[in-house]
Amino acid sequence: MTHDFPDSEGYVVGGERRRPNDDLSVTDPATGEQLSTVPEAGEAGVDEALASSVAVAQEWAASDTVERGRLLTGLAEAIRDHADSLAATETRDVGRPLTESHANVEGAAATFEYFAGLTDKVQGRQIPLPGADDYVDYTVREPYGVTAHVVPWNAPLALAARGFAPALAAGNTVVAKAPEKAPLSLLALSDLVHEVGFPPGVVNTVTGSGPATGAPLVGDERVDAIEFTGSTGTGKAVMRSAAEHVRDVHLELGGNGANIVFADADLDAALDSVVATFGNAGQICFAPTRVFVQSDIYEAFLDRAVERVGAMAVGPGIEDPDVGPLVTADARDTVAGFVDDARERGARVLTGGEVPREPGNFYAPTLVDGVADDAPLVREEVFGPVLTCHEFETAAEAVERANDTRYGLSNLVWTTDLSTAHAVAASLESGTVQVNDYPILSPAAVSGGYGESGIGRAKGQQAIESFTQTKNVAIKLEDVV
Repeated sequence: MTHDFPDSEGYVVGGERRRPNDDLSVTDPATGEQLSTVPEAGEAGVDEALASSVAVAQEWAASDTVERGRLLTGLAEAIRDHADSLAATETRDVGRPLTESHANVEGAAATFEYFAGLTDKVQGRQIPLPGADDYVDYTVREPYGVTAHVVPWNAPLALAARGFAPALAAGNTVVAKAPEKAPLSLLALSDLVHEVGFPPGVVNTVTGSGPATGAPLVGDERVDAIEFTGSTGTGKAVMRSAAEHVRDVHLELGGNGANIVFADADLDAALDSVVATFGNAGQICFAPTRVFVQSDIYEAFLDRAVERVGAMAVGPGIEDPDVGPLVTADARDTVAGFVDDARERGARVLTGGEVPREPGNFYAPTLVDGVADDAPLVREEVFGPVLTCHEFETAAEAVERANDTRYGLSNLVWTTDLSTAHAVAASLESGTVQVNDYPILSPAAVSGGYGESGIGRAKGQQAIESFTQTKNVAIKLEDVV
């Protein structure tokens, strides 16, 4: 399957493409070939996008909620109608296998569909005031206004939908910065937004780098709330910028999750989760990259895992292999550096640990054991196709070691014992705990981080709360009866 890209892709403001320059090259991670170029929007482009968004913010906030739902439903349908093109675009842009891109396209559609059903259900509460029977007190939830969304490169469609859908459903306008490394699928989505009838300016998308375009966006006083998904370091910078104007901020940042496999687990399903962790070449923030296996089954589990992982096919995402390339050569070299450091510390590379093919930013799916819990490969978010394997004796030990990280995004548990499942889930310090299945990606399932994995919550009805602010209204009543 092939997909042609124009030589230059403009960003989207007011429903129209803008091409003031063509500064940034967009390349295929599997081949290094240039797919297109996009403009560096910079301060001027950000100003244009924000002005467009501000101009329609009040009108969109006051729009009929049922009609908002119809527009979101229409967008979900349009995404499905263009699924093949969107999936091919994201695969060539990001590098992930085509099957994974199709799943992300469907996930984006399902997210818009889910929040379409919530547009007319944004509700407040009536509050009885103790000792004040002559008052009616109630709350209403109101949109912030203009929301800024910094979309990551590893899953642009799915993660854009995760932020756009609740923001729009709640009555906010959206100004998004497309990921510098992979902007093309988000630009295609932005075109569909306007094709299905959203008013011009309700969704604007700018392209460019973090310093030149992202920083002016999140630092602008016209932005009322910020959603950022990306690295912990950059998230901290966004939070400092938001503090300048006292803006609400939702951050989903790095992860370093644990996959805990108890001796009584369904081992075939647990092994499937190990293989699934190599999705998008391991470039997934919630991936459980530290595999803890109970000692009774450790060696047998490891043997089977090595066999499964060693058989995974590596190649260009458009050929739909098991594992595609990393997003850049620098990313590949960083992953290789983590593994080389672990080798020098005495770890065993059980499979992988090499660049399997060239050209392209490929790194073989890798399993490593014998790594100390304080080694960089274990402590840091590697963001590549590498899992570390660890043996444990008791549930208490597994929980203690799983929690020994500055991150707290997601953990995974395999056991057939209901008491173990509940006890371990309660003790793990992360925003999500998945038990006996991976991944669980429903738009209804709330997600978010503990610790340095972020603040705020995405998905589910709680996402509507993240994109609204609460107003309390207290009315004193006259005694007329």
